[in-house]
Amino acid sequence: MKISPTQYAKVLVALSSEGGDSSRVASSFLAFVRKHRGTKKLPEIVRAAEALSDEQTGRVSLLAETAVETDDATRNDIMKNAEALFPGRNVVFRHEVRKNLIGGVRLSSHDEVVDGSIRARLRALERQMGSKE
Repeated sequence: MKISPTQYAKVLVALSSEGGDSSRVASSFLAFVRKHRGTKKLPEIVRAAEALSDEQTGRVSLLAETAVETDDATRNDIMKNAEALFPGRNVVFRHEVRKNLIGGVRLSSHDEVVDGSIRARLRALERQMGSKE
C-alpha cells in the first residue's frame, strides 16, 4: 500500500501535537518514511503538514514577495493589508525578494495567491491584447 504525502502529514501533525520530545518524534517519523520508501515525498509532506497545522491553529502562513528589499514601514503596510484578507486568523509572514516581479507584491499561502506584481499585470495586458487580434 502506498502512503500519500497527506497521510504522512496527518501522522506527523498528530505526533507533533502530542507534546513529547520533538527530536525523537522527527527521527522516528523519518525512519518510518525511509522504511516505506517515501523520502522523495518529503517536500510535499512538509508542505501538507504545515498547511494542516496552520488550519488546526487558525494560522495562515504568508509569503510576501517583492521585487526589491522593503523598509519596515512598507512591510508593515503589506502586513496590515494582508491581515485584512484573512480576518480572525493569525497571519505569519515571510518575506523574499524576487527581482523577476519587476514591482508590486505577490502574497501566497498554502492554497491562495494574490498577485499584485507588475509582472502579473503585464501578463494580463499581454493576454488581453493578444485576444483582440
